[in-house]
Amino acid sequence: MRSSLLLITGGAALLLACSDGGTGPAVDNEGLRLAAQFERLADSVDAGGYSPAAEALRHAAEIARLTGHASPVTLTIDGAARNFLAVAEQIDFPNLECSWPSDSGRIEPGDTIVVPPADSTGVVPPDGGGGGVMPPDSTVVPPPPGEPPPPPECHVVGTYSMRTLIAWEPQHMAEVVRIVADVGSNAVATGVPDVMTGLPSTVAADPSGPPTTPPDTAPGGGGGDVGGYPGFMGEYLVRDVGSWWAVEGNQSNDLVSASGACTEDRATFDWAEFSCEAASFRFEFEMRVEPLRYERLTGVVDPPTGPEGSHTLSLGSSSVDGVRLEVVAWTPPPLPPEPGPDPVPVDTLSS
Repeated sequence: MRSSLLLITGGAALLLACSDGGTGPAVDNEGLRLAAQFERLADSVDAGGYSPAAEALRHAAEIARLTGHASPVTLTIDGAARNFLAVAEQIDFPNLECSWPSDSGRIEPGDTIVVPPADSTGVVPPDGGGGGVMPPDSTVVPPPPGEPPPPPECHVVGTYSMRTLIAWEPQHMAEVVRIVADVGSNAVATGVPDVMTGLPSTVAADPSGPPTTPPDTAPGGGGGDVGGYPGFMGEYLVRDVGSWWAVEGNQSNDLVSASGACTEDRATFDWAEFSCEAASFRFEFEMRVEPLRYERLTGVVDPPTGPEGSHTLSLGSSSVDGVRLEVVAWTPPPLPPEPGPDPVPVDTLSS
C-alpha cells in the first residue's frame, strides 16, 4: 500500500485571500473556507488508508477555522521561491501522571474454615474440641457484565508547550509543509510528539513517582514547564506522490504577541479542552527532507510506489498569524489495552 496523499484537485480549491496582518478573525471568515479545504483533503487521505496524515489535516482545519484567516509566506523549495499561505499554533497541554488499579474487580472473602486445635502431642482430636479460624485465600471477582472499569487516577505535573506551522500551496493545496517543534530553536530529532495527530501524555504506574519524559537529545531542546521535548519534526507532502520527512536542519520560533479573540473561545483536541486566544508567531527554518523509508501501515521497507529523492526547504523569518491554546479541562486517557491470551504452543510432534 502506498503512503501517497490523495489530495483534492481542480476547482474545489480556490485561490484564497490573504491575511490583512491582524491577529483577529477576518470579517468574511476566510477560516471557514480554509477549514473546509483541509477537511476535504483529510477525507481523501483517510480514504487512501493513511489515517495519521488525515488526523493532522483535520487538526490543521481547526487551526485555520479558529484563526479565521491565513498569512502569506514565501517558501524556497529546491532553490525556487514559492508563494504559500500559512497558519500557526501554540498548544499548552498538561503532562498527566496516571495510575490504574491492578485489576478491575473487587476482593471478596470466601466461607471461613474452622480448624480444630491440636492436643499436647500435636494430634487433632476427632471431635474437634473447639477451634481456631483460618481465613481462606481471597478471590478476585470481576465486575458485573456491562459495568465499566474504574477510571485511572490522574493529576497534572506541569505543562508542555509545542508550536506548529502549517503552510500550503493555495491554488490546489497540492503541497503542504508542516513543522512541529518545541518552543525556541532546535534541530531535527526523532521522538518529537506530533500534537497534530494526538496529544501525548506521561503515564506512571505510581502516581507519586516521577513522570517519564523523552530524553533531551537535540541541541537547543527544552521549553515548556517541565523540560520539553527534543528537536522538531518536519514534513513535506505532495499530492498523489507522498511524504518526505526532515532528516537534518534547524528551525526557530517565537510568540510575538497574543491578544484578541479567536472565532470561538474553546477548542477540544483528543483528551483536553483548551481556551483560545489569537496570536502572532515568528517562524524560520531550513531542512532537508527524504522519503519515508518504510510503509507505516504494512511495514514494507522502501515501498516501490513511494516518493523518491530528497528536497531542501527553507523559510526566512516570517510573521504568521494563528492561535494559542491553553488547557482548561482534561479527561483521563483511556485504560491501557488488556493483554491478550497466551499463545497456544505449537505441537512439533508429528502423529
